[in-house]
Amino acid sequence: MRSFKSALSNGHRAERAWVDAQRSAGRAAAHGKKLVLTKHCKMKDHCGTPDAAVLMTIEIKERNLTFTKPEDFPYDTVFVDDLRGLGQESLRPFAYVFLSKQTGEWVWVTPLDQDESWSEKVVRDTTRGHEMGMLVCPRSHLRPAQQLIDYLLPHQFLELIDGDTECFVVGGGEAEERERYVEKTDPTVDSRSGKNASKTRNDMG
Repeated sequence: MRSFKSALSNGHRAERAWVDAQRSAGRAAAHGKKLVLTKHCKMKDHCGTPDAAVLMTIEIKERNLTFTKPEDFPYDTVFVDDLRGLGQESLRPFAYVFLSKQTGEWVWVTPLDQDESWSEKVVRDTTRGHEMGMLVCPRSHLRPAQQLIDYLLPHQFLELIDGDTECFVVGGGEAEERERYVEKTDPTVDSRSGKNASKTRNDMG
């Protein structure tokens, strides 16, 4: 039978390998802190350190509608995202949050739930004054806010992430002006213009 320390060491090795593999593939992943507790009793104590942490994106869409929960959302269907923008996205959101302008409450959907009940429709964009393709889902796929909150890392647990996590507590949210989006963010933009593409930084973080 393997000793506890041996099993712990093998587990840590697997966790580090997984995080390193994600980083090597250019994905944002961080290590959880590896705490060795000398007086830990596995029968009574629980150490909630994460094996790893990853960044996933959330789209937030304010709606001029009155609702507080999925059940009182005023329509049978939900406009999730415009198809043109969605087709150009290389980064898929984990969740779409819909915020009620009237109540301040919010609900959400996840593309992981997408099935044959989701559809693509042409709708009239009253703000822009033209028709556009829209990804639509049934109201039944809306989830209460608490289900997403349960998966968001509370501030007091950020100390268990091995690295600087200050940006998740304070700062940010300001507008930055750029001429074009891809010029600064897309590592392949130089190759499109006949120049050598810069390699993705795999040693960051």
